[in-house]
Amino acid sequence: MSKNSKEKSIKAKKLNNKEDEEKQDIKQDDEENKLKAKTENETKNKIEDEVENEIDNKAEDKTKNEKEKKKENNKKNKDNKDNENELKKEDTKENKLVKRIIWVIVIVAIIIELIYGGYLLYEKFKNKFHNIEIEIGSVTEIRMEDFLIDEKYKEDSVMHTDLSNIDLKKVGEYKVKLSHDEKEEEVTLKLVDTTPPEVEFQDLNKYIDYNLSADDFIVKKEDLSEMETGIINPPKLDKFGDYNITVGVKDIYGNMTTKVCKLYLRWIKESLSIERGQEIKKEDLLYNAEIDGNLLDENRLKEIANSDIGDYEVETSKDGVTVKTKIKVTDLTPPNLEVKNISIYDDEVSTLNGKDSFIVSTSDASGEVTTNLKTELNLSNIGTQDVVIEAIDKYLNKTEKTATLTIMKDTKGPVISGLSQITIQRGGSINLRSGVSARDDRDGGCDFQVDDSKVDTNTAGTYYATYTSKDKRGNTTTNKRKIVVNHNQEDTNNKFNEYYNQNLAGKSVLDIVQTIRNGIRYNSNWGGDDPIWYGLTNRVGNCYVHALLVKKALDKKGVSNILVHTTDNSHYWNLVNEGGRYRHYDSTPGSHIVGPATDEEKYTSAGMRGRNWDRNAYPKAE
Repeated sequence: MSKNSKEKSIKAKKLNNKEDEEKQDIKQDDEENKLKAKTENETKNKIEDEVENEIDNKAEDKTKNEKEKKKENNKKNKDNKDNENELKKEDTKENKLVKRIIWVIVIVAIIIELIYGGYLLYEKFKNKFHNIEIEIGSVTEIRMEDFLIDEKYKEDSVMHTDLSNIDLKKVGEYKVKLSHDEKEEEVTLKLVDTTPPEVEFQDLNKYIDYNLSADDFIVKKEDLSEMETGIINPPKLDKFGDYNITVGVKDIYGNMTTKVCKLYLRWIKESLSIERGQEIKKEDLLYNAEIDGNLLDENRLKEIANSDIGDYEVETSKDGVTVKTKIKVTDLTPPNLEVKNISIYDDEVSTLNGKDSFIVSTSDASGEVTTNLKTELNLSNIGTQDVVIEAIDKYLNKTEKTATLTIMKDTKGPVISGLSQITIQRGGSINLRSGVSARDDRDGGCDFQVDDSKVDTNTAGTYYATYTSKDKRGNTTTNKRKIVVNHNQEDTNNKFNEYYNQNLAGKSVLDIVQTIRNGIRYNSNWGGDDPIWYGLTNRVGNCYVHALLVKKALDKKGVSNILVHTTDNSHYWNLVNEGGRYRHYDSTPGSHIVGPATDEEKYTSAGMRGRNWDRNAYPKAE
């Protein structure tokens, strides 16, 4: 509740209290008047009953009482008016106080409004962004939020400068434009390098002729900028001993990492680690074996090389300095293990001798090797399974090799060989068993049978003889052998006469040409030794086969004709004498003109493709 409201409440409460007091007084007067009226009536009745003469006295008393009452009422009225005037005076004071309070509140509100307005103006025009400085390589991207003075300004803020092309791994200074609520600002992005290079140093053992190089003491160095290395206050290296070498690595911005490394100038290495049984050469220990080779006892080196694993010492002295070199003999080399794959038939698996059947050899420098079978053999499983074998030496170095076990079921019959094609002349004889053998992988040589019931050596054609062989387990092999019975000229004539009588007899020259053209397909085969037989047997052939068939048919018909070919012998056709004049006929399927055609028509036909024939060698077709 405000102060003004509280004062108004107090004032209202006082006014209510005064009204209540005034009402209480009026109520009291009414009760007194009623009581007096009752008393007067009782007195009057009593006076009337007892003494009539006292009426006058009573009247006077009544008058007196009325006057007193009137006086008393006037006094009360005066008191009421005084109270009312007092209340009016208090109301006037309170109203003045309320007005003053209201004015104070208004003034305070105006002041607050002015302060808030000033704050809003300040917030609007003050900078929302600040300069930033970032260590190179510490971030992969720079966001707008990195420039904000307060996250609350993120909304309505925009970065106008594209920073994607800035290399965050290089030192530099860049101007960046941003805006908040359309108010632009320019800030600075500064990429700095205050981080020294990260360097891994090492101590060195070197010979007396060593030339100091800072890089030799550095295993690895990393920095985002280029680096240079150096030795700070290098000492003079003039004798065997221990030297402190201060090595420094500095980047291009002056950040430096330094460390004091140890340089031990020795003629011999501090330590050497070898595998048991490995030869120790003087060059393995000495920096200059040619000069200092006499410092080592070769027998001692051989003894250590063949010793059990452990640590051994070799002591050498030079120029008053004694050095003890530790030689550690180890056995970290696993044993050699050679295994082989095995393929075996299911009825022979009982001959396997566990892992030993798969191991070819084992060896190790320790001389002690044990082997274990790491997989369980399943000898009833037809197919291939992996067999893992482990070899362990005396020092528990392990070698693991995997072989395969293939268990086969014998379902393969003997292999019959020597079944090459036989070609004979019609009526000739052949020996179908000569040069033929049957052999089984397990049984070796096997017998075989020949079925030549479908071979007719007296009739030209192609036939097949059947060969069969069986092994001891009943696996059977059946192969066929091709037998070609060649035809002779009589066969060719018979085949042609049959073809002629069935297809060409009684036909005209043009019909004969078209029948052969349509019935004998085209390929590039010349027909071998007997084109007529080839063409009629296979119903296919090239232009030469087609032309010979036409010629033989026209000869049989008694029509004079000549076989014609292009000068390059690439195409053949027929020149036919019909009624004393020659015409060209061509039975080759395709774009060749069928005929009858003149020389000009033949030459210009599509199938000739500009090819010509020796026109002086053949009659003219005009």
